[in-house]
Amino acid sequence: MNTKPTVLCIVGALFGRPFMLEAKRLGWNVHLLTEERYLKEAWPRDQIDEIFAVPDLFDEKVVRNVVCYLSRKTVYDRIVGLGEFDIEVAASLREHTRIPGMGETTSRYFRDKLAMRLKTEEDGIKVPAFTRILHHSQVADFMNTIEAPWVLKPRMGASSAKVQKMFHAEEVWKKIEELGDKQSSFLLEKYIPGDVYHVDSLVSERKVVYASCSKYGTSMLDINTTGGIFTSRQLEKGSEDEVALQKINQDVTKSLGLLRGTMHNEYIKSKETGEFYFLEASARVGGARIPDIIYHASGLCLWHEWAKIELAEKGSKYKLPKMRNEYGGGIFTLARQEEPSLDPYDDPEVRWKQKKKHFAGLTISSPDPKRVEELLMNYYPRFARDFMAHVPIPQ
Repeated sequence: MNTKPTVLCIVGALFGRPFMLEAKRLGWNVHLLTEERYLKEAWPRDQIDEIFAVPDLFDEKVVRNVVCYLSRKTVYDRIVGLGEFDIEVAASLREHTRIPGMGETTSRYFRDKLAMRLKTEEDGIKVPAFTRILHHSQVADFMNTIEAPWVLKPRMGASSAKVQKMFHAEEVWKKIEELGDKQSSFLLEKYIPGDVYHVDSLVSERKVVYASCSKYGTSMLDINTTGGIFTSRQLEKGSEDEVALQKINQDVTKSLGLLRGTMHNEYIKSKETGEFYFLEASARVGGARIPDIIYHASGLCLWHEWAKIELAEKGSKYKLPKMRNEYGGGIFTLARQEEPSLDPYDDPEVRWKQKKKHFAGLTISSPDPKRVEELLMNYYPRFARDFMAHVPIPQ
């Protein structure tokens, strides 16, 4: 009889492999539920005990029936959604099966931009002025009161997909009319010019036990709409911005009520006032190779530590591993070439080079955060010349 505990990992694409590998190393049986179109991806099959697939992970009835059918023979001790869109699927299953973990109410704060704004604003955290798209007179009052530009964004979405910047009330009303019955799934928000930052955290028993504060070179909104190259670098510890971000991130964590897990939160620093505003939170490991930047600078794998926290026995105390005290950065872009060569990028601070068709990217680290910033500034025009291609996301 198999007495090992079993975790069901839910993910709609090839994402979260390190979590599954660490879960296996910790002595868990690992089951994977994905979509049929991703079955042929390079899953670590030798470390996964069972793989199942459904046509659509967002067909709630089918997913629930499949998991409950599997549960006739398998006891699932944990259900974990590994990607942005899998958080609510996992939460719904936990609610139905009464398996421990984050439920639907809390998960909503990490998926619904309106819910997370209302909650954090209620708790005194600065957020950009916003309004729900529900009562049209309130939308009109908002545009009459809050100066343009504004951004219209879906409440449930990852990154900056389908976010649109608007300058005139006429175009807002036109878009709202086009959305029809879907308009209540959007919100309208004041656009705040400024630099965008992200904080990547580990949370154990409601306490932030680790937080890496970083700054984007170009926001994902700008990259997705006008093109560009993605860069991110960690901030100097103890700097004014790092201290301010640590504080607001702790406040956001407390406000949204995450008990244990990982968070990737984004903030913007207003060019006008210098204040930080909360933009959005997600209860997952960040994308865009952010975990690689952190790992190659510190030796800490967010995926592995998330697994340790998520799968820990009740009452056990989490302890951070020893880490290197360096600063990391990364630069990534779609490449014109099928097999881009990164051989000329041979500075000693380069820690890892991406090997993926039509992508160019690398991570760097140094004990000196200014050296990381300098290298990224030097690499940006070289990447633009050597590799950059851009495929805009349809709006």
